[in-house]
This record gives sequence, structure tokens and C-alpha cells, in this order.
Amino acid sequence: MGFITLIVRNATNRPTRTALTAIGLAVAIAAVIILVGISWNFERSFEAIYRSKRIDLIAVHAGSTNQLSSSLDARLVDRVRQIDGVSDASPTLVDTVAFEDQNLASVLVNGWVPESLLFRGIRILDGRSLRPGDDHNVLLGRVLALNLDRKVGDRLDVAGEPFTVVGTFESESLFENGALILPLTTLQKMMGREGQATGLVITAKSPAPESLEPLRKRIEAALPGVAVTPARDYVLADTQIRLAKAMAWATASIAMVLGAVGMLNTMLMSIFERTREIGLLRAVGWRRRRVLALILGESLAIALAGSVLGGMLAAAGMRALTLSPTSQGFIDPRIPPEVLGLGLIMGIGLSMLGGLYPAARAAALDPTEALRHE
Repeated sequence: MGFITLIVRNATNRPTRTALTAIGLAVAIAAVIILVGISWNFERSFEAIYRSKRIDLIAVHAGSTNQLSSSLDARLVDRVRQIDGVSDASPTLVDTVAFEDQNLASVLVNGWVPESLLFRGIRILDGRSLRPGDDHNVLLGRVLALNLDRKVGDRLDVAGEPFTVVGTFESESLFENGALILPLTTLQKMMGREGQATGLVITAKSPAPESLEPLRKRIEAALPGVAVTPARDYVLADTQIRLAKAMAWATASIAMVLGAVGMLNTMLMSIFERTREIGLLRAVGWRRRRVLALILGESLAIALAGSVLGGMLAAAGMRALTLSPTSQGFIDPRIPPEVLGLGLIMGIGLSMLGGLYPAARAAALDPTEALRHE
């Protein structure tokens, strides 16, 4: 009998215990993959917004953790455009609205100046884009249009006010695909924030890092009370993304501990029940390192099964989350390959953490004592 065959046979000799251990590992790994995958996709989706529009710098009120809590005078954009090194700039106003009839909560609504740089990366699928002079007209992202069952020419009530859908669009960002766009002045009136913006987006004449840092300092010097951050750094510092990452890694840590304990218990029980068998192997000439490899191999086989099952559960879980009305348009069901790789690495790590002590204990058994074990 080959060594690999022996490992597989030993792992499947107790199918119930092996299955329960693998399922426990799979649930832990699936939870980690889902949470890490969501936080990963959040970050990539935010980055796609700024990358597609070639935005280099974000300006918000100093001390604000995100644009929703920021408030700036929209007229500051004229001063920003005059600063050496600035190619273009535009104010943006961000808020959330709910569509209770469709069970949609916290839908992003963007207030943009028509034909501004913010419309870069937006591909009109039907109808037209916003034009100067538009008032109660609205653009719907592809996902939001499907969720609301609205098309060009339809009426849509936004926060109690009637709007006409003049176009639908698609973006590289899932967040924008699940959002709507209003003229900036219209959203300002609706929110009671005339003349205000939640942030300014800025494109530089030279996007090289060595040029952005001096430009950032010049803008902050010209606009007291305004914090300017490179687009990628702004995404990484976003409170919601940092919270999602913290939750994901906290879950990963707990899952690692619970998974390792479960593996440890399973392998210790296996060693206890097979003491005479291991003693016989040692008596016929098996070296300690070969016994160590045998037990670790069994632990690894269970962990690999749990990893594969965990990846399948994670894929199903991500798909199920996208069916929830509160998450439609905000969660990308695709799991990045890097996150699936993390699940596999986690499974291998659990096999090592949970199997190392039982394997070392089995390798240290004295053949004579083991053969006398009842």
C-alpha cells in the first residue's frame, strides 16, 4: 500500500468524525472568504471610481472620515483650478436615499455638475447624459434601474420629489452601478445645502507621486481647513472599508483558533484510538519522521477537503447576499482569486496548527508501550 493511499484510508476510516471536522473547517473558511471578499471588493470598487475618472486628489473638510460627513463651499473649486499643477476640479455632493416600495435602503445619490470630469468612465446605455440646465432629471445606474424597474422616460420619486429618468449608465464601479446621479444644484436644494459640496475631486497635470505631494501641499495652503489626500490613500483610509477589513480579519483570527482546536481534538482522538497500530508501525521499522508525516498528511487531507467545501459555501453565500434587497447593487458576488487562495492557505495553516502536536505525540510513542496499550 502506498504512503498517500494509507493517508487517505486512515482519514476516511472514520467518515462521520472526518466529515464533521471538514464541515466545521469549511464553515470557518467560508465566513473568512465572504468577509474578506466583501471588504476586498469594496476597496476595488471605490478605487475603480477614481481610476476611471482619472481623479488624483480628493479634498474634504479637515477631520472628516468620509465624504458623507464632509461639508465644503462648492465655490472653492474655482480657487483650486487656479493653483499651479491642477488640470481640472469639480465639486461633488453625496447622500443616500431609500426606495421603500422596492425594499432598497441607503441607495447612493450623487450630485454632479453636468458635463464635468465626474462623468468620465460613465457609459450611457440608454437615453442621454445630464446637460446644463437640467433640473428634475436623473440618471440611473444599470443595477439600480433593474432593481427599480425603471427605464428612460419613466417617473421616479426621489425623497418625495418627482424626477424623469433621462438615461441609464454603466460604470466600472459596482457602487456607481447601484447609484443615481442628479444635477448638483438640484441635490443641494433637496438637502437644504445650497452652495455646499461634500468634497472636491481634482485631476493633476502630472499624476506622478513626486508631483502630487507638492500639489497637495499647495492646495492645503491655499484652502485653510481643507484636507487633501491622494485618491488611493483616501480609499484606504475610508472608515467603512477599514471597518470591513477589521471585521474580516477578526473573524479570520477567531476561525483560525476554533478550526485549530477542532483539528487538534480530531487528531488526538485518532492517535489515542490507533496507539497499537502506530506502535506496530514503529516496531516494523518506521522512523519517527515517517510517523510524523503520516499524521500531518491525514490532517492536511481533512483540511484540504474543508478548504474546497469552504470555497463552495463562500461562493453560494456571496450569491445569496446579492439577493437581499438591502445589499443589491453594493456587493459583487465574484470572489477574487487572491481571496480563494487565502482560504486554501488558511486550510493548510489549520492542518499544521491542529495536527502538529498530535503528530509529534504519535512520533514519540515507544513501540513497546504502544503495543501493550488497550
